[in-house]
Amino acid sequence: MTRRMGVLFLLFTLMCGAGVAQVVLDPTPPSRAQVLQLMSAMGVQRNVEASLKNTQNKIRMAARASFQKKHPEADAATLKKLDDAFDSTPLLGFETVAEPLVAVYQKNLSAADVQAGIDFYSSDAGKRLWEKMPSIQREANESGGPLVQQKLKAYSEELERKLEAFQAEAKPSAASASKAAEAAGDKSKTTDEKSK
Repeated sequence: MTRRMGVLFLLFTLMCGAGVAQVVLDPTPPSRAQVLQLMSAMGVQRNVEASLKNTQNKIRMAARASFQKKHPEADAATLKKLDDAFDSTPLLGFETVAEPLVAVYQKNLSAADVQAGIDFYSSDAGKRLWEKMPSIQREANESGGPLVQQKLKAYSEELERKLEAFQAEAKPSAASASKAAEAAGDKSKTTDEKSK
């Protein structure tokens, strides 16, 4: 009985290992739909949309400010027409940049990797991580930033001390090398003079 259990356990372990190895080693690229689903679950699509909208609004505001600077006499009706003209140009959306992004994901991840990401970011834990990540990053920068600056300053000072010590050691060596070269030159002159 114990022997049968051992054999069954071994077979089970081998089957699980083969299944895991198959998932890990499976080079099948993800489909476009899978990548888009992962991007949506990770918030990439929302971030790209927000970034594009923010950038385009800045461009519009700069164009409006440039117009007002050149035409300070422009009244509200003229500015309304300008805004209407701007509104007639559609904003770029995620779809305009999706294909190159999808290709990058497909190049670097397998279908199994993407599915694992979808599963995680669609889970409660993944959603909590996504929601908390901006706060975590902000707090990490606030608390870790000064420490990093302090450590980099100390590192820079240490390198400066080592550079000064190295230069101090190099000066006598350089002077010795120069004297040795001069002495070698004098010996060669003496040898040349003797041969004449």
